[in-house]
Amino acid sequence: MVTPTISAKGSPRLADRAISSAAFVKWMQAGFALINLLVFGVVAASLYESHAESQQRAELTTQNLSDLLAQGIAGDIDRIDLALLSAVDEVQRQLAAGGIDGPALNAFLARQQGRLPEIFSLRTTDADGIITHGTGVNPTARHGNADREHFVRQRDNPGTGLVIASPALTRLDQRWAVPLSRAFDLPDGSFGGVVYANLSLDHLANTLAAIDVGRRGSTTLRDKDLRIFALSPVPANIDQVAGRKLAMPELEALIQAGRDAGSYISAHTVDGVERKFAVRRVAGFPLYVVVGRSTDEYMAQWRDQATNTAAMVALFFLTTLISSWLIYRNWKHQQAATLELAREEEKFHTVADYTYDWEYWEGPGGEILFMSPSCERVTGYSPAEFLAQPDLLYRIIHPDDAHLMAGHRSDIAAQDEAGVDFRIVRRDGEVRWIGHGCRAVFGCDGKFMGRRANNRDITERVQAEATVRQLNAELEQRVARRTAELEAANKELEDFSYSISHDLRTPLRAIAGFARILVDEHAATLDSEGLRLLDVVQVNTVRMGRLIDELLEFLRLGRRPMNFGPVDVAQLVLEIFR
Repeated sequence: MVTPTISAKGSPRLADRAISSAAFVKWMQAGFALINLLVFGVVAASLYESHAESQQRAELTTQNLSDLLAQGIAGDIDRIDLALLSAVDEVQRQLAAGGIDGPALNAFLARQQGRLPEIFSLRTTDADGIITHGTGVNPTARHGNADREHFVRQRDNPGTGLVIASPALTRLDQRWAVPLSRAFDLPDGSFGGVVYANLSLDHLANTLAAIDVGRRGSTTLRDKDLRIFALSPVPANIDQVAGRKLAMPELEALIQAGRDAGSYISAHTVDGVERKFAVRRVAGFPLYVVVGRSTDEYMAQWRDQATNTAAMVALFFLTTLISSWLIYRNWKHQQAATLELAREEEKFHTVADYTYDWEYWEGPGGEILFMSPSCERVTGYSPAEFLAQPDLLYRIIHPDDAHLMAGHRSDIAAQDEAGVDFRIVRRDGEVRWIGHGCRAVFGCDGKFMGRRANNRDITERVQAEATVRQLNAELEQRVARRTAELEAANKELEDFSYSISHDLRTPLRAIAGFARILVDEHAATLDSEGLRLLDVVQVNTVRMGRLIDELLEFLRLGRRPMNFGPVDVAQLVLEIFR
């Protein structure tokens, strides 16, 4: 324990050091405000950053889901279009051969329909729109499609190709469907009618519902005129929604700008729920998949975090407020005690007896003037023994640490305060660690009165420090071992990724190669439609190759280090706003 230097003017000097209440209160207020402002600023920045990250994760998720749906719907339409082309070829073949063979054509259409579970009918009409052939068709009933959108567009716009019409309730089946059609010509080249397939609206709804967008999320399939083709969840009034143009300014602006993909937040929805939307055009077709996730749902976790953080900030504010009050109250008590001590310290300026730590006062000649009773608890020797044998202080020092005390006594002559840690051997032979500190003591008249000795039993602390060092060493070993395991796992994942890439590319190259051989070596024997279909194969092999590359890139993302650097927050806000 270190004792302050005492002078004849000890009491007034201590009283002069007392800080005025007004100054202390101002200091406390400034500290309280600074700490809380710092905490509030850090929390606000953290919440802002986590909010932006939640928005980015939601946007990425909806974009991936819209891409997946667009690819699936494009595949369905491609298969249906192939069936329509085959049916057109069969109709025109029979017409060129002398006329339609009704049973044969019905059987052909039934086979094609059976291969496409997503459609519930594949039929033909004549040039007047009368349904003539297909499953469930009674030619004598003369059901007509002359007023249907797909028939009108095929009849009035020769060479239109594939037409995807707005959803309609079919007359023969009384089911909601999206009609897809292609026209066929008579042998003289004039318009002969259409072949059309009814794509089940239930199938489209099931396709959209196959992805998880949350309880209040939605998925919609629209055309370029914003008409709703299908949506999930399916509303009870589907007959009032299917084919309806629902205004959505953000989607309309995206389509008018010629963009194939994009994202935005909007409340212009069927149910009025605000959602984050991702839009992806169905490749090759004037259709758009719109995936929306409810803002309330995907931000719920962030709101919970913000609520918990706000509660913690409020608790911190209350804690600092109470702590400040307690500190002020304690300071007031200390001020009163300091003034009282200033009046009494001249009388009691040496050392208080019966302290827990082992303290002693060594006179100018090395004699023991005072020895606290705690010496017996620490060393096993009584105060009387130390008073009778001054050299006992140095005889109980462990032989290996005797040089430490010798050097310490040399340090005392060069400075007012010095300390050293060493071991002692108790009376019972137990070795204990001692934290020793001492400084010179002067009387009120400035006379040197010896030295006062901060002996504290620090054995448990030394043992705890040794334990901590051992634990740290073990922890470093475990970290090194775990790091090696993670590196090995990452290497296995990388090898697996490249293996998958190779296994996927090999059949893909074969498909592309054979398609190129057909084009290069047999183009003369193929008609234009055959060449077009081979071109579709080549385009899709390229697309598949790109998907493999993107898969590898996605797998590498998790191993890339994060890049840290300055961010222009104002520019970031402007980009997000746009």
